[in-house]
Amino acid sequence: MDEIRLGMIGCGQISKRFFDQAEQLNARGKAVRFVATCAAHEESARAKAEERGCDRWYTDYRRLLDDSGVDGVVITTPHALHATMAADAVRAGKHVLVEKPLTTRWEQALELGEAARAQPDVTLVALPYVDNPAFLTALEYAREEYLGKITGIEAELSFGGPPRSNWYYSAEAEGGAMLDTMVYPLARVAALMGPAKRITALVNQLIPHRLTGDGGKVESGVDDNVSILLEYETGQQAQVHSIWARSYMTNGTVLHGRKGAIFLSRYGRPLVVKSDLKAPPESEPIEYLGIPNCYAVPVPPPDVEGEIVAHFARAIRKVGPLHCGIEVGLHIAEQQMMAYRSAKEGRAIDLTSTFDVWWPREAGIMDLSSGWL
Repeated sequence: MDEIRLGMIGCGQISKRFFDQAEQLNARGKAVRFVATCAAHEESARAKAEERGCDRWYTDYRRLLDDSGVDGVVITTPHALHATMAADAVRAGKHVLVEKPLTTRWEQALELGEAARAQPDVTLVALPYVDNPAFLTALEYAREEYLGKITGIEAELSFGGPPRSNWYYSAEAEGGAMLDTMVYPLARVAALMGPAKRITALVNQLIPHRLTGDGGKVESGVDDNVSILLEYETGQQAQVHSIWARSYMTNGTVLHGRKGAIFLSRYGRPLVVKSDLKAPPESEPIEYLGIPNCYAVPVPPPDVEGEIVAHFARAIRKVGPLHCGIEVGLHIAEQQMMAYRSAKEGRAIDLTSTFDVWWPREAGIMDLSSGWL
């Protein structure tokens, strides 16, 4: 495909990064650009089209999907619309990049999965995209020679809560910690550990009367205190949190091994490898949390060609593997939906979806059943 022509469905604040990335890529000769916009209000669609150099705009996303001059769409509409719009786009033969969360209803996620599998030539990307430079570098050390066998993982995205007194706290808009922020640590855990087999969760509202960073007062209608425990076929567990009640932000991951660990975005460092077996090449020994054998590992600078729109374009062109396709998207969505069910029913829930890890993980690194460890 010489040029990838995209349509933006939803023209709010979230759309900016996709427009910006496409413009940067196009400036480098990567031939990917937005040609159309769509928003519920015509003035929003028209204003965004004029701002970004698109020559047409729509108020009905189905008309955009009928546009033969559009190859793919980016969906940045409110949460509850994501899965239905994505399914309609796939059926229309459009490549799809859909913002998180993939769904707010499990039955809609299943319908989207069926639509995507029926259109194997259509690329569907489900956010979030975790392949930042630190994460990709960490994969080089997620090996037995550095960590020994993998024994578990912990991940978190917690902070004081969204600073704006708007839809983030609205039950009708289906915001809240589970649907808005829990997806990020779940995605990192899925990418590193693969599919889980069982989930247990606690979900509640900790702060009903909120003071927000913009000076507002909000009567919150959403969950803000979510803890998830995942179990894997080989026995490991994942502890995952998203809590909107912290005095500072924690947005990191720790992959634990029997002989080492990988710290991603923890305590002021983008990537630290703890290894009792060998020092990573080109690393620097450091004092870190009072833990022995820790090394700061160099991380390449970020670049737009490593961002999500570039990944979407490569997947459409079939020149690279798809790292966050429909199967991993469904697995993360099932974890979110079944976490609600687990918390309501007070029991563990078996997970039914699965996916293949895209990176070359060592065979046997998750198997602790043989040998003396």
